[in-house]
Order: sequence, then C-alpha cells, then structure tokens
Amino acid sequence: MGNWKQLLIVFGLIRLNASYVNLALKKAAWQRYPFHTTPWAADLAVDGRYTDLSAGGGQCAISEAGRFIAEWRVDLGKVFSIQSVKIRHRTENLPWDDRNQYPSRFLGFSVYISNTTNKDDGTLCFKDTKFTVYTIPNPVNITCRTDGRYVTFYNNRTHPPYPIGYSSYAFADLCEVEVYGCPISGFYGENCSIPCPQNCQDPHCDIVTGACLGCDAEYFGQTCGEQCKNNTYGSKCSNVCKHCINGEQCDHVNGSCPNGCAKGTYGDKCDIACPTGYYGYDCQDNCSINCGVPGRCDRVTGRCEDGCQIGWKTPKCDTECEGTFGDNCSNACGFCFEKEHCHPINRTCINGCDSGYKGQQCTQMCNNSTYGPNCSMTCGNCLYLYGEQCHHVTGQCPRGCIDGFTGARCLLLKDGSQYLYPVIYSSSAALGVIFLLVIIINLFSVTANVVQVVIIRRCWNGSHGNKQNTYESSKPVVPDHIYESTKEGNTDYHELGEFRDESNYDKLL
Repeated sequence: MGNWKQLLIVFGLIRLNASYVNLALKKAAWQRYPFHTTPWAADLAVDGRYTDLSAGGGQCAISEAGRFIAEWRVDLGKVFSIQSVKIRHRTENLPWDDRNQYPSRFLGFSVYISNTTNKDDGTLCFKDTKFTVYTIPNPVNITCRTDGRYVTFYNNRTHPPYPIGYSSYAFADLCEVEVYGCPISGFYGENCSIPCPQNCQDPHCDIVTGACLGCDAEYFGQTCGEQCKNNTYGSKCSNVCKHCINGEQCDHVNGSCPNGCAKGTYGDKCDIACPTGYYGYDCQDNCSINCGVPGRCDRVTGRCEDGCQIGWKTPKCDTECEGTFGDNCSNACGFCFEKEHCHPINRTCINGCDSGYKGQQCTQMCNNSTYGPNCSMTCGNCLYLYGEQCHHVTGQCPRGCIDGFTGARCLLLKDGSQYLYPVIYSSSAALGVIFLLVIIINLFSVTANVVQVVIIRRCWNGSHGNKQNTYESSKPVVPDHIYESTKEGNTDYHELGEFRDESNYDKLL
C-alpha cells in the first residue's frame, strides 16, 4: 500500500510539472569564478543533460576552487510567472550520502529570483538553514511562486564558523537547473490557460492561485479589484493624498485633485504650500501690505502675522478702522461732523466737528461760554455759581438766568420786549457787571436830578431876569466826566466782557 502512495505522489508531481515548462532550458547563463579553459562553463547547467553528474561527464557547471563565494545565474530572457526551481547537484556518480564529499558543498545555498542581475533587487525564494549532510536531497525541488527574469544560485563561506558538515569553501557544482513556469506572461493555472486578473501589474499573478503579484497604480487587493480609497493612491495605494479641496479623494492613479486644492496649497497634487505673501485657494490672494509685517499672513486664512498696522482692522488688515482709530482700531473717534468716521491713524475729523465740540480730533467740548456748531455761539445771560457754563451743544443754562432775563438760553428780557446779545462770560464777570449796573443806574439818577434842577433854574430866570447873575453864580457844577459816562453808557455795556475772569470750570475743560 505504501508503494501505491509513493507512486501517486510521484504521479502528482509529474502531472503538476507537466502543466508548466522549463523556462531555463538552453538560456544564457553566467557564473562567478569559472574554471577557465575547462569544459565546466555556466551554460552546461541549463543544457538539458544530467545523465552524468561528474566533472568528467561534461554536463555540469563547476566554479573555481578555493573561493569563499559561489554565484551562478540564468537569464530567462524576459519576466515570467515562476512556480518552482529544481537543482541537480554534482555527485561524481557516487551514492548521495554522508560519505560523499559533495553534500557538504551544497549545504547553506540560496535561490533568488529578480528582474535585474542584482539578486538583492529581487525575492529570496529559499535559503538552507536546516539541512545536514544526512538530510539534504538531490535533486532538490524549491517552490517559488513569483515572477522574474533572473534565477540565481548563491552560496558563501564568508562568515565562519559554520555548522558541522559544511565545506570550508563555497562551490557552484550544478549539473542542471530547471525553472518551471508559464511560458506566456499574464496566465496562471493548469496549462497556464487562465488570464491573470485585469488590474494585476504588468500583468503578473500567482501561477497557482491567480492572486496578483502587484497591482496597477490605482488598485489594491488580492486580485486588484478595489480602487484606492481613504485618501490614498498609487502603487499598492501606498501614497497619501495631499490637500484636495474639502478633503476629497485624490485621483487614485496619479494623486491629482480633480476639483482643486484646499486653501493654502497649489500644484497638480496640491502638495506645495503657498509662497510667502499669498494665501487662499490656489494661492490667488495677496497678503495685505497693511499687515504688521507687510505681505506676511497665514497661507490658509490670510490672517496677518503680528497684527495690523495702525489704522487697519484685523484679521486680514484689508479694512480701515470705522468709527475707531489707532492700533487694532481700539480707540474711539471724537465727535466728528454728522457722526462721520475720523482718520483711522491720527483721529482727526476731516469735515470738522459735531455741534458742541472743537479741536482737530473733536474731543474738546465748547468752553469760554460758547456752544453750538464750531463753538461759534455765545452763551446767554446764565446764572453761574460754580464756574459752569451753558450746555456745549444746546446753549441751555444749567441754573437758570440772572435777574432780568428768561428763556432756556436766557436771551429774553423778562418783559419779553427784545432779545439781548449775551454779554456774560463767567460768574466773576457777572458780579462785576451787576456792580457796574448799580453805578450806572445811580449816575443816571444823579444826571436826571441835575437836568431837572437846570430846567427849573431856566424857568426861574425867565421870570426873574434880574436874578440871572445871582443864579448863575450859585448853579451847581456837574463834572464833565459824568456826562461822558452817560453818553458812552451803551459802549460800557457791550465791553463788559473785558472784565472776564477764567473760571475753574473752564480750566477743567
């Protein structure tokens, strides 16, 4: 029964290999350290002959003795899907056992498959670490399901000590190397009749299962049936999308952003940050020259670095202060004409002040008993007790009027007969004016009495002419300055402002 099982296994191997062809047969071969002028060239290992496994049989490739590295390689001519590699080692036609010297040379070997002549660029299919002179088979079958063009046999003795049974030097004693696979790229399965999945790279797939050995740039998965997602793209979806607008998925092949870049970046892949001085979508917006550092801003938002220059509003410093001025527009304007905005830097009111205010910045209320537009109107005859003045906008008197005047601004006489021009500028001046008025009234009384006396005297003289001289000599003498005072009375009234003392209230303003 055991013999039947062995027969079935052998039959299965024959059937499996019958599905594939020897891709290495009669292909170009190369080896390091060949024996020159001897019949042991590299191509003897792929000539299809292995009936004589001795040096004298002319069917084996044998490397130079006394070397620490042995390397042999066959070029399949192009990339193929490979299933296995079979190696027949030199035996000198003696039994393959521990008494044969050649198993020790075979121990520790490796097999690589690559697409370049550098084995390290490819796949390490097999490395012997467990065989001994008692267990290493000959021939040896190595399953290596991958794709490649070059198959390399490699051995070395460069890093002693080595396990018991290993030879002191490295040898390539290869009588036949067979590489089995599909003769046509892009197929797998029995008789290599099934096409590899559509999106396999090149296309190459596992020669047995059909799983892709690599995917086209935009796909992933065993059969490369899924496109890249989760912001990835490229070979094996190993690249990460950059800054597509709204976080959209980039093109799964080349990584470009189909609908453009997010703010602050540009380029086909949106992977380049905006240069200094630019921001926004595709870096089309210029940073403001009014930034604290002119032309320096956040490449995404446009927010200025180090704030704004004086007179400009954050965050982008592209709008002048409105109703405010100064650093960060943090200071309020004065009372500009009709609530207009002041100059954003120096606070001046371009078209003057609102009623009741003065100065270039319109922050000073009218004083010196003035009010109204441009402080051009004079307060009325207000009663002041503590250095006040009339309201700087309306002219209204805060404590009413002095005696003899009425009205909100104390511009009417109490009898309502006429308006008087305001003459009072301060409380101290008011007291002086009252005092002078008393004097003037008394002077008028004296003058009236004098005039009455003169008239009576004249009447008396008319009827008593003989007493003229006596009357003239006894007539009272009125000083000339009294008449001058009465004649200039109105002038004195209008010049009372000359007695003005500056009040404490004015100083506070």
